[in-house]
Amino acid sequence: MRRLAVVLVASVLAGGARAEGPPKEAGAFRAPDLVELTGVDPTIKLDVRYATPNNLVGRPVYAEARAFLERPAAEALVRAGHALREKGYGLLVFDGYRPWRVTKIFWDITPPEKRTFVADPAKGSKHNRGCAVDLSLYDLRTGKEVEMPSVYDEMSERAYPTYAGGTTAQREARDALRTAMEHEGFFVYPYEWWHFDYKDWRRYPIQDVPFSEIVKTAPPRPPLDVASATIVDLTHPFDATTLYWPNAPSGFELKTQFAGTTPGGWHYEANTFCAPEHGGTHLDAPIHFAEGKDHADAVPLDRLVAPAVVIDVSKQAAADADYRLTVADVVAWERANGTIPAGAAVLLRTGWSARWPDRRRYFGDDEPGRTDRLHFPAYGKEAAELLVASRKVAVLGLDTPSLDHGPSADFPVHRIAGAANVPGFENLDGLDRLPATGAWVVALPMRIAGGSGGPLRAIALLPPEE
Repeated sequence: MRRLAVVLVASVLAGGARAEGPPKEAGAFRAPDLVELTGVDPTIKLDVRYATPNNLVGRPVYAEARAFLERPAAEALVRAGHALREKGYGLLVFDGYRPWRVTKIFWDITPPEKRTFVADPAKGSKHNRGCAVDLSLYDLRTGKEVEMPSVYDEMSERAYPTYAGGTTAQREARDALRTAMEHEGFFVYPYEWWHFDYKDWRRYPIQDVPFSEIVKTAPPRPPLDVASATIVDLTHPFDATTLYWPNAPSGFELKTQFAGTTPGGWHYEANTFCAPEHGGTHLDAPIHFAEGKDHADAVPLDRLVAPAVVIDVSKQAAADADYRLTVADVVAWERANGTIPAGAAVLLRTGWSARWPDRRRYFGDDEPGRTDRLHFPAYGKEAAELLVASRKVAVLGLDTPSLDHGPSADFPVHRIAGAANVPGFENLDGLDRLPATGAWVVALPMRIAGGSGGPLRAIALLPPEE
């Protein structure tokens, strides 16, 4: 048995043991969004024994000592940790997401009479879905692991969460962990006090992604020193050349009320202006495509002042005027820069602002009133769903006329963003001057009561170059 385990583990670490592959599943699942636990809460300690010989196999089965969960489960775990800190405990995590291939190894080397303690790879495990965590507690005062009625991965009755043996202190610690976890939507496994499954595990697919291919959670960014920041204007001027949607009844109009020398001898100027809401660099309030959501005057300021994430698809857009941001583009960006943080302003750089204000080049057509022959890049539906529902971004912005690409007739991105109360910034300028991360965007629209949008003055604050 020992030799078999060594051979199988060596095969896993070499990338083998995948001939069968995970079981095929039917149905709709959420897009996986595995996050690193130490990235969402640095107080979490790790003791990833599957990356060491100290485990039931006797050999490492993970190449890296890292732990992940799907984002909602990770956030729930952090909340449980906050509750336990009041009792003097910290979280000590042994395992989280587990690639399916490792589950297969555990099953193959475990004797049939002990398989109560391991998952059947034919069905997959909740670990494979990123919705199970193995953990214990550590003492915040000493930093040492808290004693429980059994050790981790022990295959005996002492491991049961209902085991009545052990000391009173051990049982109290075990029960405190269970209470905190169950309060946040986890359920303990009947045979292992350390194993907890998150309530939404059925909504996620079985995965077999090695740790090395999971995006690292971006470290917290230091606060921006406004005094030393570089200011970049992201706004096109409003004038007679400002571009509006092709079927807009008018454009920007500026009329002089007075310009010249007053009877008193001083210079004075005053104008009136008139313009549709949606043209030039402007805000799309959520109400624009979602009934009952925020009007322009109700959009929270923390959505208008936010850390900027700039995704550059200018090369793709140069090759395809109707290019739409894909989930693969977002994943590639995150592999290079870390997970997009909640509350970020995502700005899509297509290079289209260089075409401003040439209507034909910018919109792909210049016939007044027609909206069925437009061609310009934007967000794709699936990428928007990932950014809005999973990453929980504050805003979607870009340097083209619309969040939806030119040929769109049903505007899915607008509807996805609006339904989540996420505003849009359209016709931005200067995105080529922004880094992928590190800048802040300040985008303040005219506060039109009951408006569906309005003119926007947007700037970016860039940190000093290192």
